Amino acid sequence: MKYFHRVVFYSLLVSSLVWACFALKTNPFSLLYNFEFIESVKFIYILGGTAVFWPIFYVEIMDYLISSFGRNGKLYKTYANSIKKDIVVSFVAALILGSIYWLDLVKYNFSGIDLGYVGFPFLIYSIYTLFQIMKIKVAGKPVRKLPIIVMFVVIAIFTILAYSTLVKNSSGEYEAYQAIWFQLTILFASFFIFTSVSFQKHSLEKGKVELSQFKKYFFSQVIRSKNRLYESLEEPLIKMNEKTLQEKAKYSSSLRKKGKK
Repeated sequence: MKYFHRVVFYSLLVSSLVWACFALKTNPFSLLYNFEFIESVKFIYILGGTAVFWPIFYVEIMDYLISSFGRNGKLYKTYANSIKKDIVVSFVAALILGSIYWLDLVKYNFSGIDLGYVGFPFLIYSIYTLFQIMKIKVAGKPVRKLPIIVMFVVIAIFTILAYSTLVKNSSGEYEAYQAIWFQLTILFASFFIFTSVSFQKHSLEKGKVELSQFKKYFFSQVIRSKNRLYESLEEPLIKMNEKTLQEKAKYSSSLRKKGKK
C-alpha cells in the first residue's frame, strides 16, 4: 500500500499543479524568464494555497476511513463517529444533485456549480463548529479566543472567494477545464477545513490531542520528510496532554471541595 499511496499522492499533486497553470492561464516559465518577480511570488502563493489540497484531500479521506474502522486509535474512532452524520448528509446531497443533472435530459454545462457547491456544507459546518469551540471549557477554563478568531477570518475569506468563483463560473466566465479545476479545488479545500476544525473541537471536548497513526505512517514512510515534521509534534502533544490532565484533576478536586462545604 505504501507505493500505491505514494503514486496517488504525487499523481494528484502533479496533476493539480499542471492543471492549475492552465486554469489560471499562467506560464510560470514565462514569469521567470521575464523576471516578473512580484507576479511570480503571487502565482506561487496562489498555487501553494490551492493545488496542495488535491493530494491532502486523499490523505484526509484515507485517514477518516481508517479512523472509522478503529485502526487509528480510540480518539480518532470517536472523532470519526462524531462527523459521520455530516459526511453522510453531504454525500447523499451530492448524489441527489448529481441525479438531477443526470435525469434532466439537458446536456451538462460546465458552467454549473454542482461540484464546488458540495463543498459549501463543509464550510458552513466548520464556521458553526468554531462558534461551538468558543463555548468549550477545558479544566474549567475557556479556550483561547484569538486562534479561533484567526481561523474564523481565514475560513470566512476562503468562503467569500469560493462564492465569488462559483458566481463567475455560473455566469459562464470560465472555460470547462477552468471550471472543473476551480470546483474540485473548492471541494477538496472545504473538506480539509471541515476535518481540521472538527478534530480540534473533538480533541478539546476530550481534553486530549493525539497524532493520527495513519498520518504518522504516511508522512514518514510514504512521503518522507527529512525533518520528520509531523512526528516532531508528538512529544509536545504528550507534554500538553499531561499538563491538561493535571489541570483537570485540580479542577475536579476544587469542585469536590466546594461541594463538601
